Amino acid sequence: MQLTSTDIDTMKRCAKRELDKRENFYPKWIAAGKMTQEKADFEIEGMKKIYEYFCWLQIHAGAEQQKLF
Repeated sequence: MQLTSTDIDTMKRCAKRELDKRENFYPKWIAAGKMTQEKADFEIEGMKKIYEYFCWLQIHAGAEQQKLF
């Protein structure tokens, strides 16, 4: 799978949007008893890592290196 810088930027923005949603909604779900704090922390940390990876990839990977698989 060959990725362009546009693809990476799009995925980075999607990951950031999802991270923001999790950080906004999860406290409400925890308060309502729909999610534990531990689960929320785990899910938010995972999405942060995905977002950070795309940030790193956008900076460090040249066009010929932008392959996920």
